[in-house]
Amino acid sequence: MQNVKTTIQNWVKEAGGQVCACRNRKQGFDAEVNALAARALENILALPESRFDAAGANGLFGEKVSLWGEVGARDFVERKRPQACSGLPRDFCCDIERLDVQQVLVYNGCVAGARGKNLLYPEMAAELGDKPCVCRLSDLEATPSHRIKLAPFFEAAEKGLRAEKKHVSVRSTADFAQGGPDPAREEQKWLNRALSEDTLLIYLPEGCRLEKPLQIVSLNHSEKPVFVATHCWILLEKGASMHLVQCTDSHPQAEVFADGLVEMRLADGAELEYIRMQNVGDRCKVFHQLDAHLEKASRLVTHLMTLNGGLTQNKMEINLTEPEAYADVFGLYLQDKKQQVNNDIKINHIAPRTHSRELFKGVLDDSASSYFKGHVFVHPQALQTEAYQNNRNLLVSAKAQANAKPYLEIYADDVQCNHGVTVGQLDEDALFYMRCRGIPTEAARRLLMRAYADEILKEVGVEALRGWLDSLVRKRFSGQLQACQDCVLSCPDGMC
Repeated sequence: MQNVKTTIQNWVKEAGGQVCACRNRKQGFDAEVNALAARALENILALPESRFDAAGANGLFGEKVSLWGEVGARDFVERKRPQACSGLPRDFCCDIERLDVQQVLVYNGCVAGARGKNLLYPEMAAELGDKPCVCRLSDLEATPSHRIKLAPFFEAAEKGLRAEKKHVSVRSTADFAQGGPDPAREEQKWLNRALSEDTLLIYLPEGCRLEKPLQIVSLNHSEKPVFVATHCWILLEKGASMHLVQCTDSHPQAEVFADGLVEMRLADGAELEYIRMQNVGDRCKVFHQLDAHLEKASRLVTHLMTLNGGLTQNKMEINLTEPEAYADVFGLYLQDKKQQVNNDIKINHIAPRTHSRELFKGVLDDSASSYFKGHVFVHPQALQTEAYQNNRNLLVSAKAQANAKPYLEIYADDVQCNHGVTVGQLDEDALFYMRCRGIPTEAARRLLMRAYADEILKEVGVEALRGWLDSLVRKRFSGQLQACQDCVLSCPDGMC
């Protein structure tokens, strides 16, 4: 069996040999993006040979010390990469009822829509000016003003590519006390940068408020097991605000390994509500990494909704770099069968008077399992910091497992920080009370679980979206595991 290194090399070679009529590799920022991808690939291939052994326990996807130990190298090397723009739907309509959104489709890692255009205003060219813009990075003209606006993203990528490439075979408790951004997360970014087909850019100019929510629909489908990488940059300038919904969906029988990276920069006073919803099949693996930098008085509210999926990993690093920056991080995961979910959240309080709040709740049935790792770092200069962290788990069956590791690393006085973890079962007294009033046992269980999840759902700021998520949760608890399967299958005749 070939190893992980050979697999990655073959994928890159195949991508380089593909000719796509709708893409001009000499346009826009392609030169910079291609250079970053080449260096990311170089970093991956420079890792020790032992890390690429498909049978080794300590490999890049091994069982012990690894990026994603749950995957396994054998699973990885058996996958293929979808061909560029293959089967891209010409028309698509999501099934979110009563939600008026502006929508962007990403199909198997390729962004749909006209080349060189602003996908919000198709009659306009892609430009970072006085209008909001959603486009491929490769469609944006590489002017000096554009380079200045996007400099923080390129600088962060360059810094990550210069990260130390030492492989740590054993990690002790002290290794987690790293004081700031975690360089160990960079290896996952290398793979994404090396294999992403498109970089989606979302830009809001100073003072702009996007009235309609923007929805990114990432559809993944293939008859064979595939690896799909998606990449997104989000830039909100001073005082800008928007609601962003990102949905990951797949065909119920598809075997997709979806790896997504979202990098965002929020300038002074910017506000972003980011809802990430996942509802893929049991045979899918979804890995999502988010990197955010918040400047003075900016606010980020995130909702990680994991409604279904065989294996899910959410990694998030939020840097509160200037005073009054505020981050709310909410998560809801509903798992059954042998599904697994891993939420790894790190919040760095670097400036004084910064605030963060984390609340993750999960409902685990059958033999499902979850792992929550929450790390709050408070810099010595981050005085008057407020940070609250809580993870609550409801085990519906005796075989379900919930693991949690809350972690506070504080180097400043005059702060308010706390954390908590609970693992429990359904309230038997409440069940008995409901059964005595004629409610069947299963219906009573579903009502209690819905009430448990409502604490997260009520935090969603868009009313229509909140109602839609509530309906999906009801369907999930009623056993309808593929609540979004119709939207994946809605346009089989509209393929290219």
